[in-house]
Amino acid sequence: MKSILNASDKSGIIERIYNLKIDTQNLWGKMNVNEMLCHVTDQIKMATGHIDTKYRGNFVLNTIVKWLSLSLLPVPKGKVQTAKELNQEKDGTRPVGFDLDRDQLVKVIGDFDSTYPANSKIVHPVFGSMNMKQWGRLVYIHLDHHLRQFGV
Repeated sequence: MKSILNASDKSGIIERIYNLKIDTQNLWGKMNVNEMLCHVTDQIKMATGHIDTKYRGNFVLNTIVKWLSLSLLPVPKGKVQTAKELNQEKDGTRPVGFDLDRDQLVKVIGDFDSTYPANSKIVHPVFGSMNMKQWGRLVYIHLDHHLRQFGV
């Protein structure tokens, strides 16, 4: 399964990010390309413990749904509500400029392995405690979903 922890998967994602342009239009959803760059950067910062989120999950979400999401199910287009900490219209990071926001995303992707806290179980707002391998998979799935949203 693809993961941001795999060097070739990581480089493929970064290549797709560099195919984005400031005027790339979304195929679904509300975010523009710059908001998406900040949104996925915020998710990686959450995964590495640099953004705190409130746990809103339950037993079914952090067991069955987490397993299905990391293993089998594609992310539904436009159907999943994001945590307010990752929502650019609420508490998420506001876009600064396309090039700066894109470069920040590439940096946090490149640094993921080294910035993930050792022996940590960062809490996902829906899935609860997750280890580095699970976060690597989820980060990849999330990036892939939003890059597809913008046709790259």
